[in-house]
Amino acid sequence: AQQHLLPSPQRQLCRDAMVATIARPSGLQRSVAAALAAVQHGFEEEHLEPRTGYSLDLALPSTRFAIEVDGPSHFLLPDGRGVRRPNGPTLLKRRLLAAAGWRVISVPFYEWNGVAT
Repeated sequence: AQQHLLPSPQRQLCRDAMVATIARPSGLQRSVAAALAAVQHGFEEEHLEPRTGYSLDLALPSTRFAIEVDGPSHFLLPDGRGVRRPNGPTLLKRRLLAAAGWRVISVPFYEWNGVAT
């Protein structure tokens, strides 16, 4: 699928723009990170993935395992059955990270908020 890639200069411009974006962890992300730290050490917050330019919410770079904490802005409005589906930018990020060799678990806000402890 090499023919579908942007030319190298445009890819570099896109990556540079993504890297320049300052990540600001949400309260939801801090809550998930604190719960995770209680059971598993070593996760890095806002790890910059060099191939894609994406910032990973919580990552174990040595194993290429990540957790993405997905708030409401990562989803479309619920459908008629109340199902929330990831939006285009979220699906693209997941696809590109998978292509870069990452295993990514999503923690949706509506599931985390439903957990009492």
